[in-house]
Amino acid sequence: MRMTSRRPSWMTIAALAGLSTLALANKPRPNERKRKIGAPSPARVYDFSADAVMGEMSATAGGAKDITFFRDRVGSGEIPHPNVFTPEGLLSEHDLPLKAGKGCTKLFCAIGEAGEAGLIAQPEVRWLAQLGFESSLTDATFKRAPLNLIAVIDKSGSMSGQPLELVKDSLRQVVAAHLKPGDRLGIVLYGDRSHVHLAPTPIEKRADIDASINAIESAGSTAMEEGLKVGFDLARSSSKDFKGVTRVMLFTDERPNVGATDAGSFMGMAEAASKAGIGMTTIGVGVQFGAELATKIAGVRGGNLYFFGDLGKMKQTFKDDFDTFVTELAYDLELVVTPTPGLKIAGVYGIPNNLLEWMPGTTGAIKLTVKTIFLSRRAGGIFVGLTPAGPSNLPVSKPTIGKSMATVGLSFTPRGKPRTTGAADLVLVAQDKRSLGLVRGSLLVDEATSLKAATTLHHEKNDQEGAYRIIHALAGLLRSNNDADLASERKLIFDLERTLAKLSGHQGEPAPVKGPVVDPVSSLPPRP
Repeated sequence: MRMTSRRPSWMTIAALAGLSTLALANKPRPNERKRKIGAPSPARVYDFSADAVMGEMSATAGGAKDITFFRDRVGSGEIPHPNVFTPEGLLSEHDLPLKAGKGCTKLFCAIGEAGEAGLIAQPEVRWLAQLGFESSLTDATFKRAPLNLIAVIDKSGSMSGQPLELVKDSLRQVVAAHLKPGDRLGIVLYGDRSHVHLAPTPIEKRADIDASINAIESAGSTAMEEGLKVGFDLARSSSKDFKGVTRVMLFTDERPNVGATDAGSFMGMAEAASKAGIGMTTIGVGVQFGAELATKIAGVRGGNLYFFGDLGKMKQTFKDDFDTFVTELAYDLELVVTPTPGLKIAGVYGIPNNLLEWMPGTTGAIKLTVKTIFLSRRAGGIFVGLTPAGPSNLPVSKPTIGKSMATVGLSFTPRGKPRTTGAADLVLVAQDKRSLGLVRGSLLVDEATSLKAATTLHHEKNDQEGAYRIIHALAGLLRSNNDADLASERKLIFDLERTLAKLSGHQGEPAPVKGPVVDPVSSLPPRP
């Protein structure tokens, strides 16, 4: 498909199929509260405390929604393998708002900006651009469509005890706080056999639902594909008389078979269900859910993935995200990013590698494919690293502020509406004028690339010194950062720094490491 770079021509949408209760207003609302971005200080230290999301909604790509398992393993003193971590999972945990001028007045908009960069593990990236997604929806104008939720639960022996109790507590939380009149809940159990434990039941019959949840007990082996088959069959049959959206939610402590794609496999059934308008949320409980699964889920229309290590994490995630992670805004988003002449793309962060490809020709453009855009209370983002197109040993003229660093052509299919097109421009802004999303996102991209590089050095090259130098340098950046939203990142990196210090013989040496740390680590597939 040839993408254009003309100005956006966004359509006005009053309602969506499956979101019939959605109310939109395309003119300014007198009482609407705007996102406030704090002004940077003269010392170019961003005032994070001045930023607040005041009731606005945003949009984010499907796929991995956290790196909780990775965090848990690091907190236990381990160094997880790089294949259990995805940059998109890390980015999805944070709010990455961009200043959008007058703001988005449509259901789904794309915006962007660019700034200077200095990545520890990828020093050739000179500029970093953020492509963000926004929505005109607010808490006041958004009302989730009725939900027919089919919970598919692994009750095998390995789920006995805390994992299964966590799942049951999750369901109780969903029923008590998140399902509303007009919603339904069905439950499918699988162990050595699969069966419908609770037929889709209106939420008004709370006593029947609670009794069914309480009656779930652990037993048997694991027959995941059979359980999913029963679950998807129930979802299809029960959706026929339901005016709303139907979604399967899989709870398991086992890694699904993501290699097979035949009709009876995990991925095959998910793909087939997505074509019928049935999405799937996969929730991992107490097990390693690696990058392979996250990548596969990101490639399925209507798919997303969470990991719950404990009840507190589960409750917070449901409180923040339940209504949005079951609300699909658009599908099959295709973006073609074309760098300005004299620049080339050196990395893309926030989307799995198998969802991007080089475009033919000499422009150095790359096409990104996002299967599903979900509504979100956190602004998402895809980041593009840029570097001079010429030889690295030649001097480079610095781009001027206000210069376009890349253009983005896009097309997508809003839920229940015809396909539409648009464009966005990634313009260079001064470092002290960057939006919070780009400031915060730049550090998160630095973290993502550093984690990949350091864990790879540890596991694949047994280079503890190199791994420590990377993480120690990153820890230095985080020690000078006061963003409350990044408190979890400081804990993660400081814990990993201590572990690597022991392994490399640097324990008790707080002085920052200076100088180059590793060879560049590319996030792109080889260019043909």
